[in-house]
Amino acid sequence: MVVVAVALMSLWSVRQVWLVNAWSLQYTRHAFNVVAQKLAVKEPPVGHARAAFWLAHVALRSGNPALAENFIASQAAQSDPFAMRLMADARLAQGDFSGALAIWQQAGEVTLLMGVASQALRAGHLEEALMAYSAVWRLDTESGTLPLANFLFDNMQDYGRAEYVLRQSLVLFPNSISWPVWSHRLGDTLRVQKRWDEAVAAYKSTIIRNPDDWLAHIGLGWARYERGDGLQAVIREFQYAIDAPESQGGGHIAIAHVLTREMRFNEAEVWFVQALALNPDVQWWYVDRGNAARQAGNLALALEVYQKALVRFPDFSPIFYEMAYAYQLNKQPAQAITAIEQALVFMLPPEAFYYVRAGSIYEWVGDNNQALHAYCQALLIDSQNAVAYDGVQRLGK
Repeated sequence: MVVVAVALMSLWSVRQVWLVNAWSLQYTRHAFNVVAQKLAVKEPPVGHARAAFWLAHVALRSGNPALAENFIASQAAQSDPFAMRLMADARLAQGDFSGALAIWQQAGEVTLLMGVASQALRAGHLEEALMAYSAVWRLDTESGTLPLANFLFDNMQDYGRAEYVLRQSLVLFPNSISWPVWSHRLGDTLRVQKRWDEAVAAYKSTIIRNPDDWLAHIGLGWARYERGDGLQAVIREFQYAIDAPESQGGGHIAIAHVLTREMRFNEAEVWFVQALALNPDVQWWYVDRGNAARQAGNLALALEVYQKALVRFPDFSPIFYEMAYAYQLNKQPAQAITAIEQALVFMLPPEAFYYVRAGSIYEWVGDNNQALHAYCQALLIDSQNAVAYDGVQRLGK
């Protein structure tokens, strides 16, 4: 009897394995064959451990995320990592970003959340990006500090919250390798809030920890300039940056910028040339040099700089944008129109001020229909743009 029982159990076990394998083959045909996907998959046999995951995956691919949730609900409740990922995908497919975020956070998906935050930022979904960066910071405060602080500073202009995040980590992780970077960024947040003394202190703390941080010397120089410490003290800080080999023209361009602020254009031009000789691949330095020459009234030099820049960067829209204004000032209407139209072709994303400049140039040459269209395009992007609104009011009568 024992032998018979063992034999029956063995037969049952073999049959179960056969059923599991047969169902798995059926699922595979269904998942990877377009024709088969139109047919229903039979219920999985008892004992198929991964069937629920596979069925949830099929449901997601078929556009039925609610059904996918049902398949893996029990496994997700037991914190199975694969089930939780599928559950988060199902929530996201139903438009429940908060629900998906809560699951990712519960599962400790730091790397995934960083990717979600970056993707949301690229798509312009700032609230979702903020939620994801904040979740990363809560899960891994040390590695999440700089991404969150940078996002708050650069994308939200929420300098107070950025300051809070940075100060928290500076206190919590005094021995972190990232401490000087946080301290430097804190200086930036304080400087933009015009808290000059605190900004100076933050930059000095950074330099004490990392004397080779040339960017901190530049930040310190600007804080001193804005505090009114005098040009000599400011240039001395920028000179420290020049002495750092890694700066690659960073100190030179800072001196060029501060001399431009002081309207000392001829001296600034010398430093622009040196900066670009050291690092000719920084697009914005050409724009700044051309703009400084234009501001000085040297339109010939400004146009020469812009044109040389376009040889190196033929699709960089800000160069066309600034060149168009220089042509307008130089009384060259055809060239101004060509330049601003190229700027509109290459700008990404669409910017209201590009269309405002286009409207100004079209109106200047007497093409009021094109000017009106450009002003309207600007208002579609920024309904509060006063110049565009005035243009529409003026030309739309």
